[in-house]
This record gives sequence, C-alpha cells and structure tokens, in this order.
Amino acid sequence: MNPLERLLELQSHDTRVAQLEHRHAQLPERAELLELERQAADLDGRIEEARARQGELNRLQRRYDDDLTSVVAKRDRERTLLYSGEVTGIRELQSLEEEVAALGRRQRVVEDKLLEVMEELETAGGDLAALEERSSGLAGSIAATTERLAVAAAGIDGECERVRGERAAVAQDIAADLLARYERLRPQFGGVAVARLEATSCLGCQLTLPLMDVDRLRRLPEIGEAPPGEDDKASATCPSCGRILVI
Repeated sequence: MNPLERLLELQSHDTRVAQLEHRHAQLPERAELLELERQAADLDGRIEEARARQGELNRLQRRYDDDLTSVVAKRDRERTLLYSGEVTGIRELQSLEEEVAALGRRQRVVEDKLLEVMEELETAGGDLAALEERSSGLAGSIAATTERLAVAAAGIDGECERVRGERAAVAQDIAADLLARYERLRPQFGGVAVARLEATSCLGCQLTLPLMDVDRLRRLPEIGEAPPGEDDKASATCPSCGRILVI
C-alpha cells in the first residue's frame, strides 16, 4: 500500500483515539458525579451547622435545667422557713413572702425559657435527621454513579487500547522520517496533518489550489522512484495550509 495511504489510516486511528478520549472526559456520569459531590459537600456544611445549633441548644437546656433546679430548691427552702414558725417578726415574714413570690416568678420565667428551648431542640433534631437522611441517600447515589462511571470509562479505555494497538501496527509500515514529519505537523493542524488532493482542492483546508501547483504536485515521481535528493509524492505538501498531501 502507498505509504501515504497508510499515513491516512494512521491519522484515522489517531482521530478515533482523540474522539474516545473526548468521550471519556465528557461522560455524562462524570458531570452527574461532580454535581452529586457538590450537593453532598453543601449538605455536609448544613449538617455541621445543624449539629452545632443542636449542641448550643443542648447546652442552653442544661443551663436552664440547672437554673430551675436552683430556683426551685431555694423557693422550697424559703417556703419551708416561712411556714416553720421559726420566723415570727412581721417584717421578716413579709420579706420571706416576697422572696418566695419572686422565686415563683423566676421559676415560671425559667420554665417558659426551658420549654422554648425544648421545642427548638425538637425542631432542630427533626431538621438534622432529615438532613442526615438526605446525606445518606446522596451517598448511595454517589456510589451508584461512581460505579456507572467506572463501567463506562472502562469500556472506552478498552476501545482506546484496541485502536492504539491497530495504530501501532500501521505505524510500523511507515518510514521513520515520514512518521516524524506527521507527528511534528499534527499539533499545528488540530490532529489533521494529512489530507487528500481531490481534483484541485486540498481536503484539509478546503481551498482550491492554483492549477499550476496542482499540475506540479501530480507530476511528482511516485514514492521511491525519484532520483536521490529529489522530491517525490511523499514530500508533497499543500501550498496553502502546509499539510501533507496524498495525491
């Protein structure tokens, strides 16, 4: 086979590998996984905040519990003293009655605050449980999506490996200098370094070439038939874009 035809075949394998690599990078499972992980990270932040709020409410509840215990104990002592008969002075008795009444009022205030905190705790606990349940569901979705991504990626990797093997077999049939020239040109032309000359047009840049250039290119000797030091069809390039031309 014409070495340039083999070069076109090599290019088709390289194009296929590039397409597969692009598919690998753009797998929908990959984007889905990134979105799920973003949601999970956001949810982790909300769970941390909810746990911090719950901890704060627990500390507040303990403080009010301690306050209530202290107030009730003091009120009970003052009330016991009030009715014990040990205090007989009018002013002392009035002072004790006022203290008991004040402690009763204080008790009701603390009980109201404690009730509010307990209600907030119940709500916070429900919110936290809902967030943790959602987090568990997201973890399951992430695991399932990760598995689907691995399967899809493995399929593409296998196809890439097969195409690369075929590409290597083709490359063995191409002269080292021609192959090196192709590899050097590929990055300059987005991977398409070789193009056919169809009638008077380069299929690489899609431009019509001057008839004089086309005639000169077609008159080049076949590969291997040119005298030493002279050009043959293996050296043909598009005068417009510089791609290797297959005549």
